[in-house]
Amino acid sequence: MAQIFLGRLVWAAALVALQVLAFNHIHLWGYATPVAYVYVLCLLPQEAGRAEWLWWGFFTGLAADVFTATPGLGAASMTFAAMCAPVWLRLFMPRDGLEGLLPGFRTLGRWKYVGYAASLVLCQQAAMVGLEFFSFFNFPDMVLTFLGSSVLTLAVVLALARLHEGK
Repeated sequence: MAQIFLGRLVWAAALVALQVLAFNHIHLWGYATPVAYVYVLCLLPQEAGRAEWLWWGFFTGLAADVFTATPGLGAASMTFAAMCAPVWLRLFMPRDGLEGLLPGFRTLGRWKYVGYAASLVLCQQAAMVGLEFFSFFNFPDMVLTFLGSSVLTLAVVLALARLHEGK
């Protein structure tokens, strides 16, 4: 149990460091910035309790906030995504005795995992962009930021999942 916790903690620290050192400097067309630390939520199994989802989401987002000077934005958006994640996972996880397995390409299948990861990314990005803009004054900019960041974040999450599974 401690080994699994430490493994997730190492992944969370590495993803926050990757976000701070590399991904925060990517702004495609001035709109799209990928968020790598969303992948931490993809590392939680189906039987994780609601509190575990929320703690991992909140503290990963908070760590990103500390190092990126976005007070509360990462913590709030990751907590919202963590609230939605168990529901999405139940929708995509097969019902035939896969308890204890992590969601991934091998356990869910290619398209179900893409759907699960996309739903997490869309929840997290909707909360982040909504809190960042906090109005509909620049609606076109908000939509471009949401769509661009969501596509880039999904690409990063899927690449990390491939790397994690060793494919």
